[in-house]
Amino acid sequence: MYDKNKILISSSAKKTIKESAKLAQELNLGLEISRVPLYKNENMTVEDTIEILKNDIEGFTNKITLHAMFSDVNVSSQDCLLRKQSQKRCYESYEIGKALKADTILFHSGNKGTKHYGSIDSFKKNFTAFWKDFVKEFEKSNIIAVIENVFETGPQFCLDLIEKVNSPNLKLALDSGHVNLYSHETKITDWIKAYSNNLYHMHIHNNFRENDDHSNLLNGTINYEEVFKTLTELNLQPSIVLEMFTEEDIRKSINLMLKLNFLKP
Repeated sequence: MYDKNKILISSSAKKTIKESAKLAQELNLGLEISRVPLYKNENMTVEDTIEILKNDIEGFTNKITLHAMFSDVNVSSQDCLLRKQSQKRCYESYEIGKALKADTILFHSGNKGTKHYGSIDSFKKNFTAFWKDFVKEFEKSNIIAVIENVFETGPQFCLDLIEKVNSPNLKLALDSGHVNLYSHETKITDWIKAYSNNLYHMHIHNNFRENDDHSNLLNGTINYEEVFKTLTELNLQPSIVLEMFTEEDIRKSINLMLKLNFLKP
C-alpha cells in the first residue's frame, strides 16, 4: 500500500493557496504549490512572492513541492530573447522552491510537439545546454528537478532529455491526463514501464481524451486500477499529486485509492 506522505494536492484545489494548504493539512496530504503570483504581476519581485507564499503556508507541516512557472516558458526556444526570459523564470522558480523548502520542483518540457527534425534537434541541444548548468543548483541544494510531459506522444522524448543532462537530480514527472490526451498509441502503463526508476513524480487526473479536464479519477477513460497495479508491480513510489481543482473531486479520488487498496487509510 502507498504511504499517505507521498500523496499531495494542488494549491489550485481551492480559490487561494492558503485555503488549499488548510485542506491538505486536514486530509494529512502534501501540497504542490502552482501558479505562483509572480508570473501575473510585472512589479512583483521574487522576494515579494516568497513572502506571500510563506504566509499562505504558515503552519503547514506536510510535504511541499513546487510547480515552476510554465506559461509560455520554453528554455529551448530558437528565439534568443524568449529563451533568455524563459531561463530567468526557471531560476526564479528555483529560488522560490528553495525558500519554501520544496523537495521537488516540476518543470514542463517546453516541447510543443513539432515534427520537424531540425527543430527537434535544436530543441534538445538548447535544453541540454541550459540544464547541464542549471541542474548544478539542484545538486548543491539536494532538491530534485522533474520534467513533466505535456504534448509528447511517447515516453522516449523526455527520457532522451534527462539522459543527455545525466544528473541524479534531474528526473521525470508523468502527467497521466496529458498522456491520455496526446499519446494515443502508448498506454499510461507503458509510459510507467519505460520511465521505470526515472519516474520520481506524478500528476494524476482524468479526462475523456477531448479536453484537459483535470477530473476526478473516476470521471474519464483512464483505468486507474491498472495504473496503480503497474506502480505496485514495479515497486515504484513516485510522489503523486491529485491534480484536480475541487475538493469534491479530490475526496472522490482518495476514496477510489482506498477502495482499490492502493492507499493506506
